[in-house]
Amino acid sequence: MRAALLRLRRGTGLPVAFGGLLDGPRQVRIGELIGTGTRALQGLAISSGNGLGGKAVALSRPCAVTDYRVSRHISHEYDAAVAAEGLRSVLAVPVVVRRRVRGVLYGALRAAQPLGDRALSAAVAAARDVEQALVVRDEVRSLLAAARETVAGPGGGPGPGPGPGPGP
Repeated sequence: MRAALLRLRRGTGLPVAFGGLLDGPRQVRIGELIGTGTRALQGLAISSGNGLGGKAVALSRPCAVTDYRVSRHISHEYDAAVAAEGLRSVLAVPVVVRRRVRGVLYGALRAAQPLGDRALSAAVAAARDVEQALVVRDEVRSLLAAARETVAGPGGGPGPGPGPGPGP
């Protein structure tokens, strides 16, 4: 996540980047912050449909606002945390793996300025980095589980022994 947020900052030129992964069925928890001046966003639980990130989760597509605090296109459950950090222009890009949202990356400015296509494209590329890392992680977990089952046997006990001994 951290590497993707650093890439987002470099690629977009946005001074603030943060994000998190799914924590429950329809909730993302902010776990990484880069360029922030406070810890106001740390650990924030973003529910699907709420705020800018929740909208990105619900729609499974990138969303952006030019001025977060007065935007009529989002709900405002997280205004206190966003205001504490002084954020105005914000973009949110969902991390989608196999058609399921697994996280959200954000980039932000402390000024109310439009965020262009270049910023959005760079943020989407950073989200794809996280997507690919999650695909690899999922595959490793699946292979490890299959290997454990093979060693333990299907019932969870020891696997098949060497077979019957020599006959009479």
